[in-house]
Amino acid sequence: MSEPITLLLGGTGIKGIASIGVLQSMRKNRVKIKKIIAAGISAPISAQYALGDDPELLTQEFTQFFVENNRALWGLEQLTGILMSHQRRRDNFSYFLRERLYCHANFHSNGVLSWETVEPLIARLFGDKSFSDLQIPLAVSAINLKRAELVLIEKGKLRGILKASMAFPGILPPVVYGKMELVSSTVYSELPLDGITKQDAPVIAIDLPDTFRGRSPQTLLEVISIVDDIRSQYIKKKLITNSDYIFQLEGMKKFRWGDYRQIPQIVAQAYKETNRLLDKIALP
Repeated sequence: MSEPITLLLGGTGIKGIASIGVLQSMRKNRVKIKKIIAAGISAPISAQYALGDDPELLTQEFTQFFVENNRALWGLEQLTGILMSHQRRRDNFSYFLRERLYCHANFHSNGVLSWETVEPLIARLFGDKSFSDLQIPLAVSAINLKRAELVLIEKGKLRGILKASMAFPGILPPVVYGKMELVSSTVYSELPLDGITKQDAPVIAIDLPDTFRGRSPQTLLEVISIVDDIRSQYIKKKLITNSDYIFQLEGMKKFRWGDYRQIPQIVAQAYKETNRLLDKIALP
């Protein structure tokens, strides 16, 4: 595997932490990475790797963070923010977002949570570092609300854009970055597939598939969340063909977007599957 590759990393919610296992595998197999394009929680993981640090260090870091901030971040133990008596809740990120937003925030704020919980972690990991400090080029995908466009950020201070990569609309407030007001692009597509250029080839896209549980919707929130699922999956299906290699980590189907207690298992599964998929291809 002598030719450097471009790596696409994304994922919604906790499942994006699978990127730790993917990068561990890339390092073990000595895959040369010329660029990483990342979205969601995969962005800070990619930045830490691009700084030359061992991504395994983040497994315990994230596990401890979510355990300590479970109630503040996710509400009830089942990670839905909904009373357990609601038996028909949709088990996906979009449904969680709207249930919390509609029922708890009452439309009066631009995010259910504040940055006070997340900011200390980002500051501790990245301090005052910039994109220029990275050993591997990194592009972070986000949506600029002011111009209604997808953007790839590749310069400036890391902390601001890494926050923006995790600012899922409604959960965390938008992040002001220069003249832009940014939110996570995972609301559009869990993978930053729009950022691929001919110069990036060969490209390996890491797909973390979900198990779609189809059923007839009975509430407004169920309708919206199902439509969100279909839209996001359709966009990914149309754009992912631009990648030279698609690594579908099928084992990710058994994990939910909020399974913070299974972070070590998610990382281990991603590491195992990426090793297996790398063995099947022969990069030039």
